[in-house]
Amino acid sequence: MSEQTSNTQTKKSVKILFILIDGIADLGLKERQNKTPLQIASLPTFNALAKSGVCGLMDPVETGLACGSDTAHMNIFGYIPFTLYRGRGAFESMGAGLHMDCSDIAFKCNFAHMEAETRIVKMRRVDRDFDKWGLPLIDYVNGMKVPEYPEHYIKVQHATEHRCGVILSGPNLTDRITGTDPLKDNLALRKVLAKDPQDPHSVESANIVNKLSDAIHEKLTQHELNVKRKAQNLPTANIILLRGAGMRLQVDEFEKKHGLKGFMIAPTAIINGLGQTIGMDVIKAPGATGDYHSNYSSKIQTAHQTFRQNPQYNFAFVHIKAVDDAGHDKSEARKIEYLQKVDDMLKEFTNIIKDETDSEYIICLTGDHTTPVRNGDHTFEPVPVGITLSSNLLNELNTKKQTNDELAHYKDNVEKFDELSAAEGVLGRFVGSQLLSILKNFKNQIEKI
Repeated sequence: MSEQTSNTQTKKSVKILFILIDGIADLGLKERQNKTPLQIASLPTFNALAKSGVCGLMDPVETGLACGSDTAHMNIFGYIPFTLYRGRGAFESMGAGLHMDCSDIAFKCNFAHMEAETRIVKMRRVDRDFDKWGLPLIDYVNGMKVPEYPEHYIKVQHATEHRCGVILSGPNLTDRITGTDPLKDNLALRKVLAKDPQDPHSVESANIVNKLSDAIHEKLTQHELNVKRKAQNLPTANIILLRGAGMRLQVDEFEKKHGLKGFMIAPTAIINGLGQTIGMDVIKAPGATGDYHSNYSSKIQTAHQTFRQNPQYNFAFVHIKAVDDAGHDKSEARKIEYLQKVDDMLKEFTNIIKDETDSEYIICLTGDHTTPVRNGDHTFEPVPVGITLSSNLLNELNTKKQTNDELAHYKDNVEKFDELSAAEGVLGRFVGSQLLSILKNFKNQIEKI
């Protein structure tokens, strides 16, 4: 009995650190010998993770589908979007800090620039630095009522950069409507349509949102900030593009579904809102902004501190956004730069834990979709996945030898973390809804050793 107690006391607690890099994967660049940013960048820690663990390729939602971050994250967390998805607006708005009732509809929104005479949206993103000058516009439209519909009003909250969440409240609303966002520059503002023309609530909700969009444009055009910008020949933030209409999901919480007590570090509003929806604790890291200015060191330190200070947690999800922004901005240099910053972040984590003797971390590194710099948008290719044990990663980095023969066999022959190398890994190719099961099985196996 005493020997059994002694063995129990020396067992390490096993925790999962899941790092997801938004838009991680890419396509070969002709001018760079058909190499991808992952292959071009200097990523010694990512490569050590691949070499010390197991790899594969993941189709975030399904093979051949170019998915959004919302549906990809839902699927990866085990919430099947084909049956549950109601639009990304609720995630964005809740993540921005707005309270949402089940009768509301919410939108993921951009402040944009529209040519008033033609109603052509010239710039879907008026300025990535919008938050440096445009926040008074949010206060200006927050709380406004919809013309001809006095019972309906909006709440508006800044998210990141040019993005905001908008919640529409009032009776008899439904999210069975389209949006106003043309999705590309230099296309006309879309008219909101009922997805179910036979449903009077769907038809009326579309009418309300069209009235709302026109009223927002008229109001923003009159604001002194936009009057000054127009006089200076600068693009005005004269329209809010409304897309992804969604009502709040009601689903089983993450802990009940997976048996894992998790927290999330995700300042990006849409991911933050999804975390809240599935009952994960959303932890704020100082200086983490969800854009190019985010403090990655703070993110990983906060994740580690949360683990250490709250032993009940055994799952951490850390979301990185800037790599995806670089893909959308068609910036090869920035994508490489921020991949290398995340590599540094992971190296910092290994330095933090190198002297720990009471914990083993299962580290998972992957993405939610491909955002090639030559396309500037999401495409359908799979993303690389790497999973390793912290002790094996430390050994590979020669940070500290923690040899354990019973753990050393958890690896394959992949030596680099990129789209092509990962295809040779033992995990093969799988869909996102299987990833949590893989990680939980890893955890169960390690806990038995």
